Amino acid sequence: MKTFISLLFITVSIIAFFMLVKPKYDSLQSLQTEVATAQANLETAAKLAKSRDELLARYQGIQKVDLDNIKTLLPDSVDNIRLIIQINSLATKNNLSLLRSVDYQTEQVSAAPQDPQLVERPYGEFTISYQTTGQYKNFLAFLSDLEQNLRLVDVTKVEFTPVEPVNGQQASTGLTYKMTLKTYWLKQ
Repeated sequence: MKTFISLLFITVSIIAFFMLVKPKYDSLQSLQTEVATAQANLETAAKLAKSRDELLARYQGIQKVDLDNIKTLLPDSVDNIRLIIQINSLATKNNLSLLRSVDYQTEQVSAAPQDPQLVERPYGEFTISYQTTGQYKNFLAFLSDLEQNLRLVDVTKVEFTPVEPVNGQQASTGLTYKMTLKTYWLKQ
């Protein structure tokens, strides 16, 4: 009889374990996993908030003049009109003629598949070409001013041609310069 009662208690204990304790234990384990995941997410969120606050404090510490210079160096839009006006003012400052035959092209994003490196770039390219006329020394001064300008530009092509006579009369000494520049802008 003792053996029977012992076996009965063992059987009831095993059944009680699998019917009552095991499901509660499994749900406790899943809750502990969820709590650990939530705590890790909270820690990550706290780190991100701290990083955001530090970056915001650094950003707010930058002087307005410096921010304006950064926006001039790498603007957040193409702003082609301002660029053309800026180049034209540099040309007239250096005694070159006003810009003529201005042509520009913004980098196109088409629906067709293209080079993945171009799509992933955080910046866009803007190409502008134009003509101006003047003395070579003035052109060199213009290039120097263009180099010192805050707006980032790459001179990709320069063509020199003599100034053509107007109405059969010999033109003043000087050259016509056909230039192509590439500038950049920050994609949003």
